[in-house]
Amino acid sequence: MELFAFDSAEFEQRLRDSAHVSGEVHTLQALSAPGMTALDVGANKGVTTVALAKSVGDAGAVWAFEPVPEYFDTLRANLHANAIRNTRAYRLALSDHNGGLAFYKHGGGSGVVPADDAEWLPVPADTIDDFVATHGIERVDVLSADCEGSELRLFRGAEATLRRDGPAIFCEIHHGYLEALDLTAGDVAAYLGDLGYTVRPLRFEADDPVVPIDECSHIQATRAD
Repeated sequence: MELFAFDSAEFEQRLRDSAHVSGEVHTLQALSAPGMTALDVGANKGVTTVALAKSVGDAGAVWAFEPVPEYFDTLRANLHANAIRNTRAYRLALSDHNGGLAFYKHGGGSGVVPADDAEWLPVPADTIDDFVATHGIERVDVLSADCEGSELRLFRGAEATLRRDGPAIFCEIHHGYLEALDLTAGDVAAYLGDLGYTVRPLRFEADDPVVPIDECSHIQATRAD
């Protein structure tokens, strides 16, 4: 278990030490504002969830999703440790269908792509569209995602929500996992483009964070309306 205090000197040092983590936190803070509703898919241990919860404030709401039991327990512990009260957490994967998924846990991550020495886990799954409808979420303003190869599947399962609300999207891109599924980051960007989004590829570790799509670590997508 990895606990953190978001408003602490230790966490500020962590942001200074990691361009990756600081890039994620600062981008999500820039995309979110008090009163907004955000979804955090693949919340892992809760860094992005807490960042969003702090930004949307008491008038806003965050819905966090993490299917791996170990990570989900740490996510809930970090929500408690940071006194977060505007967030609901679900042990659930989000994809392009309902039911279940085979997940593979390895290192500090997990996803649908098999990996050497990975632990196989059956996890429950839903789509964003069905979850939003079932839970009566009237509007989604921000969608944060880190789903290790399932990026396109996630967005396909959220098409009605994306068309309806046009939320700002911030998504980590895992090129190797996409390739294992015969996909590319360009496929993900093209799908969002067909929904009216402008996609900005980013790599926070680079001198210039705006990079070609095949070199990005994340994408940020916004729709003019």
